[in-house]
Amino acid sequence: MHPKLKEFAVFEGAAVPPVDYHMHTNWTDGANTVEEMHAGAIATDLTRILFSEHARKTSGDWFGQFANEVRTLPSDRCRAMVGAEVKIENFDGALDITDNIRRHCDLVMGSVHRFPGETAIDKANPPPLSVAEVADTEFRLSRAAIQAGRIDILGHPFGMSYRRFKIEPPQELIEQLAIDCAQYGVAFEINANYHRDPWRFIAICRKYGTPISLGSNAHRREDIGAITRLLKGVTGA
Repeated sequence: MHPKLKEFAVFEGAAVPPVDYHMHTNWTDGANTVEEMHAGAIATDLTRILFSEHARKTSGDWFGQFANEVRTLPSDRCRAMVGAEVKIENFDGALDITDNIRRHCDLVMGSVHRFPGETAIDKANPPPLSVAEVADTEFRLSRAAIQAGRIDILGHPFGMSYRRFKIEPPQELIEQLAIDCAQYGVAFEINANYHRDPWRFIAICRKYGTPISLGSNAHRREDIGAITRLLKGVTGA
């Protein structure tokens, strides 16, 4: 097992680990500072968090400062890690990240945010794809990133299908990604903002021995710990 994967587990029973590995700050599109988000995590009784800040190849001018800010946080009550959530660019598994940014990171999360050829999300004019093509495209992009061996976490699997296109991807594709994650040592993220039935995904990961990453996709302090509340059957803040 890769040393980084000690952060993840196929946890047993119904006990929910007090962690949140997906949050953003006002360094990008979040509402709160690094310090405010960390304080919120402590107030929510979390013991480990990952600042999975949005990053691109063009983020080198600020990412080092962001990373240094995270590393100065006290770790006695809640340990904070530096991460980047980056776009999976193509069917070769390339990522929108530089080696310099990667060196600052404890963990790198790869997510499908757009389909190849899209420069921006046009909600009024989605790509002319069938339901099957949408799920297959997202599957192929995710699988390529897993197999390329450059990510630690697969961010919100099939999030585009669920949120942007309002479709349910085939069960066999979800299971295949879990199998791939287990084979290549990548954590499968279960995300409160995209996966409304998280225990279903946990069951799939347990079936294949897939490492699990729990994330809230928190962009505000009050969103921190949403995944643990969801898993415990409480969806409100």
